[in-house]
Amino acid sequence: MTMESLIEILVWPITTIIVVMLLRSPLSELVVTLKKLKYKDLELEFEKEANKILAEVERDLPEPPKPEVKETKDSGVLFSRSRLDPGIEIMESWRHLELKLRGLSGDLSSKKSMGQLIRELSKSGKISEETSKAILELSSLRNRVAHAHEEAITYNLSSSVKESISRIMAVLESNNA
Repeated sequence: MTMESLIEILVWPITTIIVVMLLRSPLSELVVTLKKLKYKDLELEFEKEANKILAEVERDLPEPPKPEVKETKDSGVLFSRSRLDPGIEIMESWRHLELKLRGLSGDLSSKKSMGQLIRELSKSGKISEETSKAILELSSLRNRVAHAHEEAITYNLSSSVKESISRIMAVLESNNA
């Protein structure tokens, strides 16, 4: 085998390795924003991981109580409430949970990270280990949502996250009532 034939054989694999190394950081940031990526047998799904986290929350935490429906006189006028962007819905739900957790800690103005706050609440017995784990997993998901592009977040995901957060809020309410 000559040197030229060896170079011809190795040029594309080496070029591919160099390109991947140069684009590693931008590609890793891009993968987080994808809803779905499929190439041959490789399939990456943002929602797949999110749904796994949400399924664990549903399994470990009870369903929140349904709000009472108050009867009102029907005016015959129908109003439609358009939904917010799914990412905004998730962030808004998370904000309510974060305020509740900061309230449980007794220090609403605390500058502690959510991780620190959750660990302290768990250690003090104000939240259970299961609730702590669920909140930390949702926190990780919330961080990914905060840095993802809009097209990566669906209304189904938003609804599931909001449901999971409402379960956690119900648990926090019942434990500290």
